[in-house]
This record gives sequence, structure tokens and C-alpha cells, in this order.
Amino acid sequence: MKLLNVKGTTDFMPEDMIIRNKITSILRHNFEKYGYLPVETPIINYYDLLSYKYSDDAEILSEIYKLSDQAERNLGLRYDLTVPFCKVVGLNRNLTLPFRRYEIGKVFRNGPVKLGRTREFYQCDVDVVGIDNRFIEAEQIMMAINTYKELGIDIHVRYNNRKLMSGLILYSNIKEDLIDRVIGVIDKFEKVSKEDLILMLEDLNIEKENINKLLSLFDKDLNYYKSIENENELIREGVEELLELNEYLSSANILDDCLFTPTLARGLSIYTGIVFEFYDKLNRLSCAIGAGGRYNKIITNFMDNNMEYPACGLSFGLEPIFVILKNELKKESLIDVYMVPLNTNKETLLLANTLRNKNINVLIEMNKKKVGKCFEYAERENIKNVMIIGEDEIKSGIYKIKNMQEKYEYSFNKEDLLNYLTRE
Repeated sequence: MKLLNVKGTTDFMPEDMIIRNKITSILRHNFEKYGYLPVETPIINYYDLLSYKYSDDAEILSEIYKLSDQAERNLGLRYDLTVPFCKVVGLNRNLTLPFRRYEIGKVFRNGPVKLGRTREFYQCDVDVVGIDNRFIEAEQIMMAINTYKELGIDIHVRYNNRKLMSGLILYSNIKEDLIDRVIGVIDKFEKVSKEDLILMLEDLNIEKENINKLLSLFDKDLNYYKSIENENELIREGVEELLELNEYLSSANILDDCLFTPTLARGLSIYTGIVFEFYDKLNRLSCAIGAGGRYNKIITNFMDNNMEYPACGLSFGLEPIFVILKNELKKESLIDVYMVPLNTNKETLLLANTLRNKNINVLIEMNKKKVGKCFEYAERENIKNVMIIGEDEIKSGIYKIKNMQEKYEYSFNKEDLLNYLTRE
């Protein structure tokens, strides 16, 4: 049998997992700082649940991993954490609204593989249901900017409004039942040539005159859209929401980090209002490293009780964040001290237990390596402190510890040793 990973999947070794765990730890801390609570949902779901929002030709459906159980139920692996969140709200009808949750978990998409995009990956999502104003979108954008900054990544935000985009499509005399498919084409605006865009729109049987009018609308600024806001209700609502959002972004002093982008669509048809994407200012990756937006209908449709359930959320991409930071962060060790016993196994075990009870991470050498080899190992694994523990150290109660970074050896009694290691 040939040993290899399935395409789009990866084994992460300790040096990588230390970075990935650091990323998720920072994310959790920031999510909770903004009042979001943790939940966990199943990876395996009914296929009907995963697909109910989409038409049979939707691109996302082709990326769902399908399977069945022994009872031949049609199942699938979740492709995002939004649909499971909607299911949670639907199954827990006594939730106090607004309800804010975050979830960090694996999702699966049988789609293209490239740098920063795999088929098995983690999403790190925050969502809120029960708030329908631009206050929450502004706070979520602020949270994203501050969280990425804590990770060491400066971002710029691109944002738009799906109502505005839908209104512009209608303004171009394109049929309402084509809106979602046209938005799917516009979402490729910056990825393909204008000629290709025209061909894709022609394939939808849209007249050339209407195509030209539509494409001419996407190099305008918000003032222009305001000047035509009375052409239809969707344009008016979209402009109104964007202006409201701009006021919040300006008052929070983050408008300079945000760029209104009228071609930004977000491919999934669940979005109903403001949408946004996050990009690395240094362009270490060209793709978005996080995204989100307003989706007011999907939970409302789940509940089906004649009540509205407005929702808004965003997702931080662990994989692209990891790709950026992997080459930026120094290799770290989780080991605080590496103990090498010289015929003092029992005494070393007791001392290690004392240190571990003080939340100090201790690795004991158990294979009787030569001392020189132990120092080489510590150097290679980036372990900062090494203790050689012989009979003299046990008898005197004075322990020597070599700081591998400073290339200097210290001597401590047990109390001072604890103080030194807990300060590290």
C-alpha cells in the first residue's frame, strides 16, 4: 500500500500545530471578548439540510462530500459552519435573542486546491441572530481588524451590499429570476476578463444592451448609486445600509482600512445585505483570508413560524492565516525545561512533578542519551532550558540550569528554580 494523504488534506507536525493552536487561542480570546459563546456541531449532517437552500446547479452542491450510513440515509460532510448554526437555532426555539455564538471546527469541500485552500480545513466562525442593523456589521468588522492585528496581520476590508447589487441588476432590465445567477457571474469580476464576463452573461440569454448597461454600473462610487436610488427599492435600501455602515466605520476610526467594492458579491446566495471580505495588506496571499455578511432569510426559513430571524456573521480562515504566519513566527517549543537524569531517575521524577504542579512543562530524558546529545536535541527542538541532574545536585539541593538561548548556566536552590521558571 502506498502511503499518501488524500489530495487537499495535510498532516500537521508539532511545529505547525503550535502555530495553529496559537492562532485559534487568539481567535477564541477575541471572540469571547466581544460576547460570543462557544458551541460545537456535528460534522455529519443530512444532505437535505446542507442542500435545501440551493438549486440543483449551485456550485457549492458539487463540492459537498456525500455519504450514507448503514440505514442508507443520504448524508454529507458540512461545508461550512453557517448552516449548522441555523440548525442549532431551529432546534433550540427557546434561545434568548440576540444569540451570539462562535465555533471552530473542520469543514470539507471537494473543490479546487491551491495555496491557502484545502479540501479539509478549519473554519473559525462568529454569528449573531436577532440583530438587524448596521451596528453589528460595524462591530464585526472592527473585531476582525483588531483580531487580525493581534495575530500580526494588518488587513484591509472590502465591503458591498447584495441589495444594491440586486437592484442594479434589475435596473439593467434583467429578469428577477436571474439575479442569483448574475451575481454569481459578477462575483468573478476581478478574476476573469470582461470578454469572459460577457460570454457568461450571454449564456444566461441576457441581451447585449442590458449586459453593457450592467457592466457599466460597476465602476461607480457610492455617491452615484445614491443619485439613482429612486430607480428601485433594492438600490435605495442598499445605499441606505451602506451609508449607515460608513457612519459607524468612520466613528470607529477604521473607515480608512475599508474599501467600498461594488463588484463584491460573496458567492453563496444566502447573503441578503452587507457583505465583506478581509485581505492581507502585504499581499502575502491574494485570496481573502476571511469574509462574512448579512443573511436574514436562512434562519427565518428554518423556523417557519411567521417571525423574522435576522443574522450576521463572519468566518476567519485558519488555513490562509497559517500560511501567512508559518513563515513569520519563530519556531517555538512547548517545553519549559528538559531534565536529563544521571542515575537519578526517581529523584528527577519527583522534582519534575513539583514543577508540573506549578504549570511548568517538563520533558524528562528517558533513553540515557549522552549529555552532549541532549544539548544538541534541545538546540534542535528550540527548548530553552536544560537541567542535568546528578547525585551532587540531589545531595546539595542546588540545581544547574543551562539557558540555551543565552548560552549561560545558572545555579538555583529549589525555591529560586521555581521562581526562575515561572517567570519565563
